[in-house]
Amino acid sequence: MKVATLYLFAFFASLGVSLASAEGNRTVALWLFDEQVGIYPSCVLSDQSDSDFPMVIGPGGQIVKGKYGNALEPIPQPPIEYPEGEEWFGLKQLETPKGRTVEPMSWMNANFAGLMTSGQNHLRKQAGFANATKTGLNLGEFDWTVEFWYLPTRKAEEEGVVFEIGQGPRGENDKVTRLSLNKRQSGFVLCNEPSDILLEIPSDKASLRPGSNKWRHLAFVFDGEEHQLRHYVDGELQPLPKKSKLRALDFGDEDYITVGRNGLWEKPLPGKMDELRFSMGRVYQDSFTPPSSFSPILQKGDRKISLLAGPPLLFTKGETGHKIIQLGSRKHLFIDDAIAATTENIRFQVNPPRRAERVIDNIEGKFRKHLTIVEDEDGLIRLYNSIHDDFLAVRTSRDGVHWESPDMGRGEYKGQKNIVIHQMVGGLGNPFIDPNGPPESRWKYISGYHRRGIFVYESPDGYTWRRNRTAVLPFRSGTQSCTFYDEQRQLYVGYHRTGINKTPAGATQRESVLVEVKDLYTPWAFEPISQAETLKAAKSGRIRDPIPWYLDNGPLTLGGFGLEYPHAFAPIDGVDPVGTDIYVTKAMKYPWAPDTYLAFPIVYFHYELDGPKSRQILMDPARGLGSGPIETQISVSRDGVNWKRHHRPAYVGIGDHEGRDIHQAYTAHGMVKRGNEIWQYYYGEEIYHSTYQKGPKKSAVYRLVQRFDGFISADTPYEKSGFLKTKPLVFEGNRLVLNIDTEATGYAQVGFIDELGNPIEGYSVDDCIYINGDFMDAEVEWLEKGKDISVLQGQTVQIVFRMRGSKLYSMQFVKM
Repeated sequence: MKVATLYLFAFFASLGVSLASAEGNRTVALWLFDEQVGIYPSCVLSDQSDSDFPMVIGPGGQIVKGKYGNALEPIPQPPIEYPEGEEWFGLKQLETPKGRTVEPMSWMNANFAGLMTSGQNHLRKQAGFANATKTGLNLGEFDWTVEFWYLPTRKAEEEGVVFEIGQGPRGENDKVTRLSLNKRQSGFVLCNEPSDILLEIPSDKASLRPGSNKWRHLAFVFDGEEHQLRHYVDGELQPLPKKSKLRALDFGDEDYITVGRNGLWEKPLPGKMDELRFSMGRVYQDSFTPPSSFSPILQKGDRKISLLAGPPLLFTKGETGHKIIQLGSRKHLFIDDAIAATTENIRFQVNPPRRAERVIDNIEGKFRKHLTIVEDEDGLIRLYNSIHDDFLAVRTSRDGVHWESPDMGRGEYKGQKNIVIHQMVGGLGNPFIDPNGPPESRWKYISGYHRRGIFVYESPDGYTWRRNRTAVLPFRSGTQSCTFYDEQRQLYVGYHRTGINKTPAGATQRESVLVEVKDLYTPWAFEPISQAETLKAAKSGRIRDPIPWYLDNGPLTLGGFGLEYPHAFAPIDGVDPVGTDIYVTKAMKYPWAPDTYLAFPIVYFHYELDGPKSRQILMDPARGLGSGPIETQISVSRDGVNWKRHHRPAYVGIGDHEGRDIHQAYTAHGMVKRGNEIWQYYYGEEIYHSTYQKGPKKSAVYRLVQRFDGFISADTPYEKSGFLKTKPLVFEGNRLVLNIDTEATGYAQVGFIDELGNPIEGYSVDDCIYINGDFMDAEVEWLEKGKDISVLQGQTVQIVFRMRGSKLYSMQFVKM
């Protein structure tokens, strides 16, 4: 038996797949090519099989409309002018090494359509490519099937390559297995160099030539025992080619598989290819009806998405006129002046939470800082974050103070049994309960995976997760993506970090992009940005090189978010100190009141590059600090799109906490309610970012206690009264309840005025009995009318607040 065949037997055995089970049809790889039309070169083409073999698309291919969803066509991407840059990122053209004939890959020559390679190691490679010659892609004398849908789009002048598997180095030898459409477009040719075979495969030439505008299902099935290849067009067997004893390639440490072009990026297939599947075993043994789509999403058919609908937004940016606010019985938080017609001596004040106890301590190198807090349906508090190898783990607590690491029953990995996703996700998302999800996918987690893009994970319980294998976003996020469902706008809202912009000194300026969708599963649409458009934007903004931004990581590694989506949570010139940026947004919709959106942006003050030397010297390694400290601020919004960030006081600042001098404070995504308190958590470190400190580095998770609805309040001074008059509104209910704190020597009074601006008799400010004290639900009362305001229900009124030395957090009309 040949060496390569012996190797494949060993390989199958290592997978727990016997030769018999290989004959029982096992999908080796399935590329649906359902990524978005317009994706850039270096974006990942996902494999739907358990093998998880990613390819990347190159400048020699495009995603186009397909038979099912989208397809791959080996036609050039729009041409660009490549800037000069680093070898690592493919922006430097290298000389051909001595003893070789093909120059090393760079952006300037990477004209492939779809590629997975173990070579080209001078380039950044982070997608996790497999060795093609060590997999079932390495076709030989075992039973195998290759199939795809094909639509010819143009006349061929030469042979057109379906795929080529090479031992490598690429282009340096002819040790390949290659399937090609012949130049007459009348049949196929299988080249198998190890067996010195060039096999002519007859086919239905009418199906392979342009003009019919009809997709054809093409299948190639090899019987290893008979040494017979059978070819089917739309399930019909074609004339048999000669019998051939094929051999698999020997292992190559620079092996590759290229789709749509050969290893020199020549001989493009003259048509579109959809749903390319490699299988071990003879999937088809007689004539057959062509299969429907292999896509798990398309197999479910048209999914009628019924999205939970909340009340319409009350406050929309840019509204003009005299709109009457239909407040109804909604709770209103005084996080801003959205409801106010006029104010006097009113300040909207940030109220930092009380720092409580350290709840998880002595974390050493296996506990990443981006945390998510979720309260499940049973009231159990869960803390998610990534640990060893960027796997996602969970801890649980009943009281929010004492935490356990539950055994997930999946064995132990590096000492931990609480891992819920054994994949490289990096904690780059936030698990959440999706109100629109059916029981089997009630939980969602939208996260980066293996630096291949942003993917949707789903779970029935938040413990057992399944990844949908096509990325919904073909970009990588530099840190935790924050996603929530907004029932008021019936949209899933996500914030993902981008590094396309730069500070005045040229450092990376971190900010976020905003993505909104109704359907979580179909890849999310975006508008590709051309090089010319980016260059134009760079004239008025600070955009980093290279341009276009997708070049940043090289031709074999996915790039980050650029200008495809609106930007948000950016540092503000003239407000934020130069060289400050927004690390993570922690954006969410407040669960206990409509029209209220909160974010807890993580703000990073850089010592390097920007600012005067007297600032930059703080990064001197001799000082033992690092690149800068990090704090949490708070932002508020009425629509989840337009945000106001409050800079001071910091929501969670640096400094002493439980006897430790904290220099990095990362507030967790999410919060829980217990009684009249909101509990939040943060990850605190004594060290600076990119620390120079040697030895043990103390870090911990701390609990934060916030007053219910208490994040920001409408405050009045102690020395004089303040006034807030609302816009005209209509309410429902017979009581007005306030969350308010006047302390001992402050007070508040509330009155109603009619549409003409006149006080309503018996309900004026002067008639209101003083509100004096600290109340979560103070019922407003008047001298003669008491607490009942049902006579005003349904009328257009304005509310007047007169306060002194007080903090007003929220109000709500209720029925009692």
